[in-house]
Amino acid sequence: MARGYQVLFHADSVNHCPGCNATNWLVGRITAECGRCGTALPLAEAVQSGLDTVGQKPVVLHLLAGGKPYRERRREKRVSATGREVTLHIDGAPRAFAVEDISTGGVKGAVIEDVFKSRQLIVELEDGTLLPAELRWRSGGFIGLEFVKPTTA
Repeated sequence: MARGYQVLFHADSVNHCPGCNATNWLVGRITAECGRCGTALPLAEAVQSGLDTVGQKPVVLHLLAGGKPYRERRREKRVSATGREVTLHIDGAPRAFAVEDISTGGVKGAVIEDVFKSRQLIVELEDGTLLPAELRWRSGGFIGLEFVKPTTA
């Protein structure tokens, strides 16, 4: 109460960065850092368990108006693929994979929980092309897979 309002990262929900509104986070043991702008937030679980993530100093969050706009950092152009479904082979077992967008470098699609403990991922396109892939990120209900060897989407 004495500290006032404190923005916390909640692991069980979608968190929007207070600095840039992104939802891609690098989560550590005590804090989570925005994958786009680097804003760090204490984990709600750490604060609730008694860890003081910021010491006794008050934290002030400044939102800058008119700052630099987000710069796209992808090397390849994304193509919307909403409604498209491909096959994702997870350790050899085929699963339907709902794709959101695709590029020559990778694919974004709906989360499939088995992906997180897999050893091998292969994306099979509608034409039968097999593309080995690696899990790169998770944000909300989506995952990002990077093709091991970029190809034409």
